[in-house]
Amino acid sequence: MLSGFNTNIRHRDVLFHVQTEDSGVRNPHIISHLYHHGTILASQKSQYSELLDSVQLEAEVKRLMEAQHKSMLKKLRAGGFDAVIDERLGHLLPALEETGSTTHPETPPATPEPTPMPEAEAEARTFGQGIVSEKPLDEVVLEYLVDAARKRKRPAR
Repeated sequence: MLSGFNTNIRHRDVLFHVQTEDSGVRNPHIISHLYHHGTILASQKSQYSELLDSVQLEAEVKRLMEAQHKSMLKKLRAGGFDAVIDERLGHLLPALEETGSTTHPETPPATPEPTPMPEAEAEARTFGQGIVSEKPLDEVVLEYLVDAARKRKRPAR
């Protein structure tokens, strides 16, 4: 079983969490979840039982995990989960409260495009460098909760 990937990502001014895990050779699948405050909004599951006899099993599973994790992040940024976000969280989203709309507001992308880097440097860079955390999930969740608590407005006394 390989270590998973965890990414906190802001979309539509809301912090989401994407987690990708390997279930190991006894359950040869990779699963990614999109979370908001502990609620799973979307999932993607891929089987890899056909790779179990591979000499390069660990490397191949890691490549699949990276690709699936990156796919979930791209889909979120591209608005691919906006319908479920609107359905499940619409009443909580700041942009929707301001406009009163249940559709995606016309805003620029929530995350800036990465700055192009020299080709040699790009090849040396690992997947998710700067966005994928190697921290244990409990640390990622605690960091997320602390960040969310700090952003909440405290009631006036």
